[in-house]
Amino acid sequence: MNIGVETERIEFKKTTGELREGITSLASMLNKNGYGVLYFGVKENGDVVGQQMGDRTLREISQAIANFLKPQVIPTIEHELIDDKNVIKIEVRGSEKPYSAYGRYYMRSADEDRELSPTALKELMDRQTSSDILTLIPAPVQTLTFNP
Repeated sequence: MNIGVETERIEFKKTTGELREGITSLASMLNKNGYGVLYFGVKENGDVVGQQMGDRTLREISQAIANFLKPQVIPTIEHELIDDKNVIKIEVRGSEKPYSAYGRYYMRSADEDRELSPTALKELMDRQTSSDILTLIPAPVQTLTFNP
């Protein structure tokens, strides 16, 4: 079965052996859209191949996300059966941009994760700050004096 194509909000990984790349994609999607879905057990073209799962697989994924995706997000991690094959679906939402994976910052472009240059990172941070409601409220004019 084929479940579609990768997009700016969806990433496929064949196995959890690609967990590092998957976490990078989550950070990238959060920075672009504030939302992202990652599947393990799905080839890049959308074909479901299944994922081997042990007793601790979901917990290990959750711990890796907590340790290496900053600021912290609480993902929804689900085991799904598609055509009798194990698939892991991870969904994240967040609005505390910028997000980093393993100490680096990325932005999603089509189905790619692109590392941000220092200038692009600054622009992302400036956009996030300018959307803060406190920066949009005008301050009343005040006359300040400082006496030595």
